[in-house]
Amino acid sequence: MTSTFHGIELGKRAIFASSTALSVTGHNIANANTEGYTRQKAITEASNPLTYPGMNAGKGPYQLGTGVDTKEITRIRDSFLDGQFRTQNEQLGYWSVKQDTLAKIEQTLNEPTDNGLQAAFDRFWQSWEDLSKEPDSLAARAVVLSNSQALADQFNQISDSIDNVSLDIKNNITTKMTEMNNLTKQVSELNTQIAKMIASGQQPNDLMDKRDLLVDRISKMADIQVKPMANGMVDLYIGQEYLVNGDQSFSLTFDSASNQPKLNGQSITLKSGEIAGMVESLTQDLPSFMAKINEMVTMFSQEVNSIHAGVNAMNLDDIQNRKNDPTAPLEQIPFFVTKAGSGSPTTAGDITVNPLIVASLNKIAAAQAANTGDAQNANMLNDLKFKGLSFSNQSGTLNNFYRTIVGEIGIKTQEAMQKENNADLLVQHAENRRQSVSGVSIDEEMINMVRFQQSYNAASRYISVMDEILDKLINGTGRVGI
Repeated sequence: MTSTFHGIELGKRAIFASSTALSVTGHNIANANTEGYTRQKAITEASNPLTYPGMNAGKGPYQLGTGVDTKEITRIRDSFLDGQFRTQNEQLGYWSVKQDTLAKIEQTLNEPTDNGLQAAFDRFWQSWEDLSKEPDSLAARAVVLSNSQALADQFNQISDSIDNVSLDIKNNITTKMTEMNNLTKQVSELNTQIAKMIASGQQPNDLMDKRDLLVDRISKMADIQVKPMANGMVDLYIGQEYLVNGDQSFSLTFDSASNQPKLNGQSITLKSGEIAGMVESLTQDLPSFMAKINEMVTMFSQEVNSIHAGVNAMNLDDIQNRKNDPTAPLEQIPFFVTKAGSGSPTTAGDITVNPLIVASLNKIAAAQAANTGDAQNANMLNDLKFKGLSFSNQSGTLNNFYRTIVGEIGIKTQEAMQKENNADLLVQHAENRRQSVSGVSIDEEMINMVRFQQSYNAASRYISVMDEILDKLINGTGRVGI
């Protein structure tokens, strides 16, 4: 037979369940704007029933309910949506870095402006054309020297700028890996705490939210795989290598000698994420760009030097020497040299005007005859801008080759910008879908709050009724007629 106070116990359980639900609702409202917070819900179930009292107790189908129990407080979260968000987040991180690097290369070229390399080339060609009209003019020669130095300086500046971008990327890789290692360490620490609490029968929802937020941040840095474990922990992988294994985390490092990322001492290939974008920018985008610029410098300096130091090329000193001695040897001075002063330059950072020419304008070879009014060499150098040349991947003039470089960088930058914008939209879409499931809706929580409040009030009223019944039973029984 059921207890006399069964009704009180039943009402108490109803109050406890409603109170717990109200507390969960309040917790949701309080964290409506907390980053990474997942909406929680109190899951209730009917408590174990009692056998209905009667002559056939324990043999009949009838049972008497004992109220309600709060089974658990669970997070409303969809792991599939988490996976979609992290996949798009990896792409966003990758393309944001790529776009930033390509934009810096584009900014280095500074085209089209009066301060860009194309304008420097135009002034260089124009100065030779002006010199061809007045080959004995020291003023025209001074303009040739000035514009040639400006062109060489422009090449040097491009090389220095790309070197600075490369160094900046290397520093950013180290910084980003340090940040990522700190995050993975926190994930492993949270794994330990979560596993202990689950083993003791608790549900550490808020700790899980913190861990998921850390995993979201890591997903923007590298292409990780997340594997939940039965004990509440999660393992993180990059490829086949552990990033987090239970309560252990492994450090991601960067080998500056090989420009390769390593995980737990093993070389790995990153496919997406910020770090992958940085490594690819460092090992592919920047070297590819500089290879084209250096090829241009090599071809340009060789062509200019082949004319300026040609077998018939004469400077003013050569002309004077030939007037005194028709068999006097020609100086045949190369116009552009390396900064060490020897050989034709092959890199943008090493090109400079020959110091002999800088020291004396007479060394500029504008003629091919022993006559100060001859300008055959100057004309040939001016016509060089129209000469078709064979580069590694195309044939054309120097100007066309440079325009191709600028065009390719512009197209790649626009493509990266578009893909970054697309990735950002996809991340927002994935986050909106995730928030539609896991996010806190104030309107919905207000409805729940009223619903649970009414349940609480009804349970309280039920206990009051049971109290009156028991009061009558205890204090009124046997007092008939008194």
